[in-house]
Amino acid sequence: MIDAPNPPLVVKRVSTSRRSMLRRIGMNTYIALVGGYGLNTTLYLLLRAIIGERWNIIGFFNSYFHLLILPAVVLLPLSLILRRRWLVIELAAPFFFFISTYGGQFLPRSINVPAEAPRLHLRSFNINKDNQQVDQMLRVIRESDADVVAIQELSPWVAQAADEQLAQFYPYRALHPQTDFSGQGVLSRFPLSNDEFWQINLGHQHVDMDWNGQTITLFNVHPIHPLRGFRFDGEARAMEVNDVLRRAGSVTTPLLIVGDFNMTNLSDDYAHVTDHYSDTYEQVGWGMGFGFPNFANAFHIRFVPPLARIDYIFHDTHFQPLEIHVGSDSAGSDHFPVYATFALVNPS
Repeated sequence: MIDAPNPPLVVKRVSTSRRSMLRRIGMNTYIALVGGYGLNTTLYLLLRAIIGERWNIIGFFNSYFHLLILPAVVLLPLSLILRRRWLVIELAAPFFFFISTYGGQFLPRSINVPAEAPRLHLRSFNINKDNQQVDQMLRVIRESDADVVAIQELSPWVAQAADEQLAQFYPYRALHPQTDFSGQGVLSRFPLSNDEFWQINLGHQHVDMDWNGQTITLFNVHPIHPLRGFRFDGEARAMEVNDVLRRAGSVTTPLLIVGDFNMTNLSDDYAHVTDHYSDTYEQVGWGMGFGFPNFANAFHIRFVPPLARIDYIFHDTHFQPLEIHVGSDSAGSDHFPVYATFALVNPS
């Protein structure tokens, strides 16, 4: 008897196509990178909440963290689509931190102000002490049509040109030009008094303005930058911010504090200021409000947008902000100007 031959062994072939291999490699790389990003940003947020800038490394990353959490806005929805549950969990903290911190700046806001409330148009501008484009600078100032212009890093040549060419637009001027980064100045359509200039690291200024019979107090400030290359030293900036807050604390008239603060809204110093005064951009601005640096002028790199908001306007409860935006013409400066309009709702 002859046994029937065994049926041939069927071997299931595993697909090893290049496309599927690249897909697996891509997904594994995505999981590794996004997972690491989510865990590290979550750890940073935890340390930031517990320790703050007592650790210099926290202060250093506070200067850039507004950029580091931006990817989470895209990565969390993408991970949901890819059904990567653990990635969604790891990205939840930076995603919701971004939404809670900046989400309101992308929503429409309704502002109800009495029509008879007087309006004040204000501009703050770090013009860059080395800026030689004087004619362009004066043009941008004239075209702003602001009632009052606060200038940081005021150089002697810009101050002289302002005295000579802007007198008909701004008959009242309190200018303190310097050859370094400390120059400050205020141009006004309304009478100025009690002008005071002082210097700790960089320059600061206080003036009172007679706005149609109402005294307005303006602080034009410029705390020093805390970054020394890749080293963070926040003590000097904190000292200047605290000095401004101490001086402002004795003011009883409507108050505005403007300038180049060299801080982001995630810094401890920002939190100290907003404990007492409101961030105008946070209340009525739209978008991230980045105005520094102007890469074309600062680094001769075109088509790169600004990456930080370090120029601020703060106000007290006498004012209701109506509008604020960052200008599009820096006139040769590494900063773009900031424009704001206020209504005086609680006269003193």
